[in-house]
Amino acid sequence: MAGQPQRQQPGLACEECRRKRIRCDRGKPQCTACVTSGVTCVVRDSCPPRGPRKGYLKTLQKKIEELQTQLEKQQGASTTPAESRAFSPSQDEGNMDNDGGSSGSSTDNNEIQNTMSTTPETPGNIPLWPAPVEFQFPIIHMEPWGCFDNSNASSPFPSFPSLDNLQELVQFPMEVEPDLLITPMMHNDLDQLYFDRAYAFAPILQKHRYRSWSKQPNRSKQKTCLQHAMWTLASSLSSQFQVEGRKLYAKTRQLLHALESEEPCHQISLEQAQAWILLAIYELTCQDFHRGMMSAGRAFRLIQMMRLYELDVPQTPPTMQLEQYQGQLTLQGSVQDDWIDIETKRRTFWLAYTIDRFTSMVDGLHMFFDERLIRTRLPAPEANFASSRPMEMNFLADMIAVVDLEWPHKNLSPFTESVIGATICGRVLEHKQKPPTRACQEFCRRHRSLNALLAQRIKMLRIYASLEYPDPIIAFVALAAHIAVLMLYDLIESRPLGTDAQGMQLTQALYTAHKQQSLDAVADMALLISVLGQHFQMHPLTPILLLLGARFSQSHPGLNDAYIKLMPSIVTTLQASTGLNKLAQNFLQLLEPQNDNWCALT
Repeated sequence: MAGQPQRQQPGLACEECRRKRIRCDRGKPQCTACVTSGVTCVVRDSCPPRGPRKGYLKTLQKKIEELQTQLEKQQGASTTPAESRAFSPSQDEGNMDNDGGSSGSSTDNNEIQNTMSTTPETPGNIPLWPAPVEFQFPIIHMEPWGCFDNSNASSPFPSFPSLDNLQELVQFPMEVEPDLLITPMMHNDLDQLYFDRAYAFAPILQKHRYRSWSKQPNRSKQKTCLQHAMWTLASSLSSQFQVEGRKLYAKTRQLLHALESEEPCHQISLEQAQAWILLAIYELTCQDFHRGMMSAGRAFRLIQMMRLYELDVPQTPPTMQLEQYQGQLTLQGSVQDDWIDIETKRRTFWLAYTIDRFTSMVDGLHMFFDERLIRTRLPAPEANFASSRPMEMNFLADMIAVVDLEWPHKNLSPFTESVIGATICGRVLEHKQKPPTRACQEFCRRHRSLNALLAQRIKMLRIYASLEYPDPIIAFVALAAHIAVLMLYDLIESRPLGTDAQGMQLTQALYTAHKQQSLDAVADMALLISVLGQHFQMHPLTPILLLLGARFSQSHPGLNDAYIKLMPSIVTTLQASTGLNKLAQNFLQLLEPQNDNWCALT
């Protein structure tokens, strides 16, 4: 009520009264309590908020509960340290003499408290390159509690869960890396991200086969490398795991280098090649193009050493089979890889093959894999691979030779279509690298054959690539076919077949035929580019095709209005992809000097 005096005098209590938790009379320049005690009376201008920030205690409680849940699951497990520890040297020789047991048995309370008071991670202190790893126990990050105001001793605070099981952290360490803790929920989320978003363009793992070993504590080092590479690529396709993705990338490179530096030299494995392929895709799209090419080169060499390009060579003699999959000689009738294992090897080779073709197009480099040496069948349909139903596919040379105008082919999948598209682009690139022979007959025959093959493929893909919701991989393949048409047109325009009458006549005939095809290709490309911009599952190498299309538009500014209109749509799509794909960002910077000129023309 208005007539009643206030319970507390206006103003803030001094620091001494707050510390003693007594009522302050707000006297000036000193309150009575400070005068009696003989201390300086200090009054703060503002009072900090009480307790931690909103939601922090609930988040901390959830993390502790997750740790306790994992520890309960490991009660019946072996006390052997986690496999991640095997990748790094022990902290001291005493740990090595512990007979494989936990090094935490000698950890004192001070070590545990130091671990709990570790400074929280920030993007600024995340290592961008692998550093030497030492095993650490799980880190529980806690912020300083200096923001508490204890002037009100009766303020209720949430109680923490019991830490009676803290010693179990020492006895049963989880799979952790410095500054990186993969909880069971993160494990499941990253796995699901890979199969939902990355599997469309990198279908090299069978889901059920992967899940059978993904959570085993005693899985091999090669499989651990592959799993980290999967998580690294999956994290780049999600906004919530960007910080963890950089840590996973550094950890994956460290694991792979540690694996390769083992003495004696370790046996080459399929998982190692798969890990390098997935890591190369991550580096191409999220790090640096040249670094990604170097990692891709490692994967290509491993695949070549395992001879995955000739998995389906007829076996002779019939009484003995030369097992080329891992360089081992096995007798007929002995235990061999099942169909899923062989199909996984096929898919690993074909993914590396497509990366080799499309990345070589950027600078016109010579390709690593020779198409004429391939004796590996094309990938089986996704339904057969997912359900483990064997199916024998054709070879690449036979498929391209007999392909017809029917779509969809009963045996073809989007991944197989990407292999065929990459093959045609590779043939165009190889055709461009070969100079015309004398009399130009071979050159003209090869040129017309490639042109007819592209026209056939585009007619097959045009309808399904222009649907309202087309498959993003099919749209990518269709765009690659149109880029190959532009490459053929640019080749015949820039390379005359001779100065004599016959050579000039051949050049003019090919130029006239290609000019209209290039105009049709540009018109279709505008539609495809707008469709690709609506897909989150866009193929990660799409910026390569957009760059090649932009280069063609820049070299033909006055050919037709369609070329002028193509450049802004390419720039817009690259700009929309910069947040997810660093290739788009890098290529956009290459096009910036000409971008303003094209905007002025339009």
